[in-house]
Amino acid sequence: MNHIANLTWHFTNVRCGKLLNVLQIPMSEITDQTLQKHAEFLPALKVLDVSNCLNIMFRGIEELGRHCRLLIQLKRNMPPPEPPQGNNTAARVVEEEALAVANTMPMLQQLELAYGLFSDLALNTILNKCPLLRALDILGCWNVRLGGDLEERCCTLQSFREPWEPEYCTDSSSGGDYDDDNTDSDD
Repeated sequence: MNHIANLTWHFTNVRCGKLLNVLQIPMSEITDQTLQKHAEFLPALKVLDVSNCLNIMFRGIEELGRHCRLLIQLKRNMPPPEPPQGNNTAARVVEEEALAVANTMPMLQQLELAYGLFSDLALNTILNKCPLLRALDILGCWNVRLGGDLEERCCTLQSFREPWEPEYCTDSSSGGDYDDDNTDSDD
């Protein structure tokens, strides 16, 4: 059974129970049209991972938000975008998807939007319209500048991963490759 048929079968079975709380379908080929057709059958959904689903756009996210009113965790991480070419080329800004999250998912507590193309405008709207938000990951959202009071507001969250945090940074207990105390080498 192909991936889309498998998802359609899954959504069809959800119609009977409407009890699904967690749906994790990262890297799937699911589309906005599939979400528009089946989102109404997911009213109990609380946790959703649609990371790297390249065929989902803001209309699908909006549809999920309208029908999945209990959603408290959304993972919508995307692959890093291609860097702009040339000195005068600005990064592309796309606010619609982040605004769809803000406008339809007021119960969110945890939100991952790594490598989103939105700016401070959409981030401000998310912070205003998702008052229960306590964890936010916007790694790689290079259009976000954290202007005005946005940085302060984000830092009041229990967990905040800013756009520019290097991925190689780890806490000291992780046993990473770099050890400042051990500068001697046996080589």
